[in-house]
Amino acid sequence: MLAHGYVSAGMNRLAPAGQRMSMWTVGDQIDAYAQYRKSLTFAEHIAITGGQDWNSEHRFDRHNVLTTELALRVAEFYDVATVLGEKQVSLPSLLAASGLQAQQADLGRRADAGIVRRDGLVIALETTASVGEAFRRKIAKWAQILQRHPTYELPLIVLVVDVSTPSQATSAAPKNTANSEIQAAIREAVRDYPGTALNRTASRLGMVSWTDWFPGPHEVSSPFEELTVSFLARGTDDTEEGWRPVRLLDEKELPYREGSAEAGETITTNARLLSGTPYWLRPGAVPRTDQYLLGRAGRGNIDTLVDPSVPDRMTGPGFTRQVAGRKWRKLVELSFHARTQGGSHPSTSLNEAGRQQAVKVM
Repeated sequence: MLAHGYVSAGMNRLAPAGQRMSMWTVGDQIDAYAQYRKSLTFAEHIAITGGQDWNSEHRFDRHNVLTTELALRVAEFYDVATVLGEKQVSLPSLLAASGLQAQQADLGRRADAGIVRRDGLVIALETTASVGEAFRRKIAKWAQILQRHPTYELPLIVLVVDVSTPSQATSAAPKNTANSEIQAAIREAVRDYPGTALNRTASRLGMVSWTDWFPGPHEVSSPFEELTVSFLARGTDDTEEGWRPVRLLDEKELPYREGSAEAGETITTNARLLSGTPYWLRPGAVPRTDQYLLGRAGRGNIDTLVDPSVPDRMTGPGFTRQVAGRKWRKLVELSFHARTQGGSHPSTSLNEAGRQQAVKVM
């Protein structure tokens, strides 16, 4: 079911075996889940898959690790409803909440991860390390979808995260860097699919660079403290050019008129069923999966003897120690203590005491 390996990039290749960063991924055996599915309860099946098909493909490990790490950090430090994985932010799933169906060509459309605000607005993350024709088509397609579906049908904004490496930025001409190419792709998409006065595509399609939030090893910049990203300025005024900063969790700077605490709580409640949800976001009420099965069998009037509990088989550091044994690695904790070096912008360093904190497993 699982495959274990070591991160082979950078200095990790030269580190002693006991100090290397390790990584767990889904195993290569396609039929493994089908075999073990027979021993799972319905609730356990939902906790592992979210009701989606099992997929053993695990390409683009760097991309996936960075996306997961970003979602975990946001879930840890901000008052968000929850964070969602790739399969939970597919376009068909998001539209289904409004009773709509995705077009045939968009059935496979999904973001890399999602951050859910308390009012139910989903911030879809699209991480990329390079920009090619396929990426430009992807952004154009998102712009077309955002134009077609206002937020009352599709409570979604798309945030492109530039995770290109420093070597890419220094070896290329400034106009050819991933950051510049992403900006150009967004401008082109917004030009082709501008939306309407009440549903401007430019106000729902933003970007941020990894280094804008994380300027160096063990450092966090002040924009990350408020989740500040960039949107095209003409999203609010057609005469303006350039980019404007927006704080993602500020409901005044990024409004969602149809949002409500009840909408956010509905998503949160459902996400508590998933083992992929960070464990500190799982406590609370969960949907009654037992009643769902009884209802499907036409026996919805039967009461269960015991209330269901939130899945806890992967909770906290105990899971990591049990699975990884002596190879488990403690994570460091971010602590927001601003400091200034050489007149640079205030940044946040990691608290050494945070190394004693328990591992948080997504």
